[in-house]
Amino acid sequence: MPVKMSSSVLVAGLCLMALTQAANNHLDQHNLVYRSPYLNQDSLALDTHAIVKRHEEGHSILRKRQAQQVAPTGTPDNYITAGYGLGVVDWADASYIFGGNLNFTHSVASGDPYDYSVLLWTRALPVEQAAVDVPVCVTYKVFDGLGGSGNVVASGYAFTSYDVDFTVKVEATGLKASTYYSYQFANCAKPDQKSAIGRTKTAPAKYGTNLDTQKFAVYSCSNCPNGFFNAYGGPVQNQDVDYVLHLGDYIYEYGTGGAPINRTNWDGKELASLQDYRLRYNQYRTDPDLSASHSNFPWINIWDDHETANNDWKAGSQNSNNSYPAGCSYGNQTGICFSERAANAKRAYHEWIPIRQVNVSDEQRIWRDFRFGDLIDLVALDTRKYDRDITDLTPTIPNLQSVSDLAVQLNSSRSMTGPIQEKWMLDTIDDSLARGTTWRMILNQVIFGTINHTSTTPNPTPTSFSINYDAWDGYQAQRQRILQHAHDKEWNNTYIVTGDTHASWLLENNLHTVLEGTKMANTTLGPNPVDTAYKRGQLVEFGGTAVSSNGWGNTWLNEKNATSRAATGLVQNSGSLFWSEGFYRGYMAVEVSYSKINTTFYGYPDNQVKRTQNRMTLAQFTVPAGQNQVQRPFKVQAGAVKPGN
Repeated sequence: MPVKMSSSVLVAGLCLMALTQAANNHLDQHNLVYRSPYLNQDSLALDTHAIVKRHEEGHSILRKRQAQQVAPTGTPDNYITAGYGLGVVDWADASYIFGGNLNFTHSVASGDPYDYSVLLWTRALPVEQAAVDVPVCVTYKVFDGLGGSGNVVASGYAFTSYDVDFTVKVEATGLKASTYYSYQFANCAKPDQKSAIGRTKTAPAKYGTNLDTQKFAVYSCSNCPNGFFNAYGGPVQNQDVDYVLHLGDYIYEYGTGGAPINRTNWDGKELASLQDYRLRYNQYRTDPDLSASHSNFPWINIWDDHETANNDWKAGSQNSNNSYPAGCSYGNQTGICFSERAANAKRAYHEWIPIRQVNVSDEQRIWRDFRFGDLIDLVALDTRKYDRDITDLTPTIPNLQSVSDLAVQLNSSRSMTGPIQEKWMLDTIDDSLARGTTWRMILNQVIFGTINHTSTTPNPTPTSFSINYDAWDGYQAQRQRILQHAHDKEWNNTYIVTGDTHASWLLENNLHTVLEGTKMANTTLGPNPVDTAYKRGQLVEFGGTAVSSNGWGNTWLNEKNATSRAATGLVQNSGSLFWSEGFYRGYMAVEVSYSKINTTFYGYPDNQVKRTQNRMTLAQFTVPAGQNQVQRPFKVQAGAVKPGN
C-alpha cells in the first residue's frame, strides 16, 4: 500500500503497522529475500516465525527500558542509537522498527521484468548498532518519470534484518508494459534518508504484437582480481540496450590474485561459509561499472559454477563433494562439505541478486522463461546446479567410471539439466513455436556445440581431439536428444547465447556437426558463402567472452598471436565452429526484430590492466528469420573465420 511520511504521526502509525504485520509473520510477504531461496528446505529456509518472535522480544525489552528511564527532552532525531540504546520515532509510543540512520550501501538494482511488474533491490544497513533486536524498515516508490519525477505509480514498504544481510527485494506491480520507470527506497523512520534513484523497464506485453526492436547486453564470467568490469559500463555510457542478461559466474570463489591491479579479494580466502559468499557479493557490488549497470537496467540472471565452486554439479565440484573425505577440506577452508557450501552459496545469491523464485514447490529451480510478446521468448536454463550428473572427478572416487567414458554413452539418461528441466525446455520451445512467436533465445551456461580445444594448448598435436567434458560435449546423450527433437519438430529461429569459456564463438549446431559418442565431429569447412538454404533444426549459438576472467587468449599476449596460434586451428578442426576470438574481454549486444537478430561482439583493449571505456567492435553477425544460420559473408574485425565464410 502507499505510505505517506509527511508527519511524525504518520511515521508512528507506520511503526504500529510494522508491529502488526511482523506479528502476523508477513516478513516474507513484503521482502522476498525472506522466502528465498527455499522455504521448505531446512538448510536454506529462514524461520520467519522465529525471527518475528525475536523481534517481539526486542520490542518488549525496549518498552521496559523506556519505562525505567526518563525520556530525554527534544525530538527523537537528536538522539542516535548509541545515546539511548535505539533510535526511536515517537517517545510516547516506542518504535517497533529501527529508528536510527540507514546507509543504502550498494545503491539499487532491478531484475526479472514482466509486463506488469519488476523486482527492485537494495541493501539498507543500520549505521548504528541497535541495542535490542528490531527490524529495519524501508519504503519504496516507483515513478512514471525518470530521475524520480512524475507520479508515484507503485509504492510500499518492507522489513529487513541481519538474517538476510540487510538486503531488500520487493516486487513493484501494476506497471505498464514496455515502459521505463524510476524508483527509490527510503528509511521508514527517517524518510529524508534515501537511496540512489534507479531506472528500470518492464517487459513488452506478454501477448503483444508489432513490437519495437528489443535490445539486450549479454554478459558472463566477471572475475574481479583478473581485470576490470569495463564491459558493464559500456551500455551505461552508450545507452544502447534495454535489458541485461547474465549467464553466470557473476562472482568467483577463489581467494587469491589481483595484487598488480589493486583488485584483491577482501577476505583473501576461498569461499565456503555463508558470510564468505555474502562478503564477496558485497565487494563485487562496490565496483562502479557493475553498480551503474544494475541501477540503469533490469537484469535477468542465471548462475554457473563459480557462484559456488569450480565445475560444480548437483553433488560436488572440482575440489569438494560429500562422499570423498578431502571434499570437506580445500583451499584454506576446512569442515564445510559440499552440500553446506552449496546451500550457503545459493542463499547469498538469492539475497544479492534480484531474481524471482518462480515455483515455491520446486525449491531448487531458477530455470524460467520470459515472453516478449510475439517477438521473442527467453528460455533461461540451469545446466549447473539443478540436477546435473557428475562433471569433475578431481577428488577421485574409487571404482567410478571416468567422465570421458560417461560422456560418450548415447543410450544413457546422463543429463546436464535433469529430466524435469529437459522436458520443460522442449515443451516451452514447442509451445513458443505453436503460438507463432518469431524467435526463441536459450540462455545457456556452457558451450552447446563441439569445440576441439587442441589448438589452445601451447604445443598442440595436430591429430589429437581435446574436448571440454564440463560443457555439452560431456553430456552427448542429452544433446543428441535435444538436436533430434529440434530436427523432428522442425525448430525454427531458435538461438543460443552461452557464457563460461572466456572467449568469443559462433557455432551452427546440428546432428552432423557435433560429437556423437565415439564418432569424431565433422571437420569439413562448412557451407559455401552463397549457401543460404534453410537448415532444419539447426541451432545457431553465440558464445560470449568474459567480462574480465582470463582465458586461453591471454596466453599469447595479443590478438594477432592468439588468432594465428589458436583461433585459426580451432575453427579449422571443429565442425560446428565458424568464428573464434580469444584475446579480448567484453560482452555481446543482441538486437531482436521480426526480420533478424543482430549480434555484436565488443571488446576492451587493456581491460585486464585499467578501467576504460575504449570499446571496440570485434565482429557483427546477422541471423535472418527463417534461415537457422548466420548470413554470409561474415563481418569480422578480430579473430579467425572458418575458410569459405
